[in-house]
Amino acid sequence: MPRDYSKYINRPGYQLPAGYDLAKYPRMSATADMVILSFFDQKLNVLLVRRKNNPFQGYWAIPGGFVEQEEDLAEAASRELLEETGIKKIKLQEFGAFGHPHRDPRTRTVTIAYLALIRKEMVRPKPGSDAADVAWFPALKPPELAFDHELVLQKVLMRLRELSILTPSLFQLLPRKFSLSELAGLCREVFREKIVPKTLGKNLKLKKLIKPAGKGFYVLVRKNFSPASLGFVIANPQ
Repeated sequence: MPRDYSKYINRPGYQLPAGYDLAKYPRMSATADMVILSFFDQKLNVLLVRRKNNPFQGYWAIPGGFVEQEEDLAEAASRELLEETGIKKIKLQEFGAFGHPHRDPRTRTVTIAYLALIRKEMVRPKPGSDAADVAWFPALKPPELAFDHELVLQKVLMRLRELSILTPSLFQLLPRKFSLSELAGLCREVFREKIVPKTLGKNLKLKKLIKPAGKGFYVLVRKNFSPASLGFVIANPQ
């Protein structure tokens, strides 16, 4: 999204229509929510904050908050993530919007949701001003979440499966040099399939998607990755 919007707004057509009554039309608020996923202890984990204030005081929630009046969506996402968890300078990708009229008891709110895939050692989360605590939880078995964040998490897990089939995104959650046990454990969490490390490794090597990188470790051969290549291996574990 361009930072300089002048070419879009400095035109004759950019004007309030005559007689347009702002008070006649209901307003709604926008928020940004950030789902941060990591893989460690053989589990796919999600970073959550415990809410300090109502609504849902004391509940765990996906980090997020309101978009300010003069703020672009991506800017709001980065700012809110920093304010609530202390995390900055990580890649956030937009993956969906949620706008049920009753998702927030305060006001009509539409949220834009973002996803980040990181390794745990890349960040040191700490609770911010409006968070009572911050912690990692198993993404497949989280605690009861505030608002409709259960639905947000469910959708991002579906999106992660899609990304893992279409792109090498899954490998962002692994060290550059990974073991077959780590890779199989991550694939089990993402695809919800029973996966044997030895069989997975054999099939990936046949497809030339991985190559040895020291005793017991492998690296991704990124140039050989094509859409559906990993999905085919998972679906056909012969």
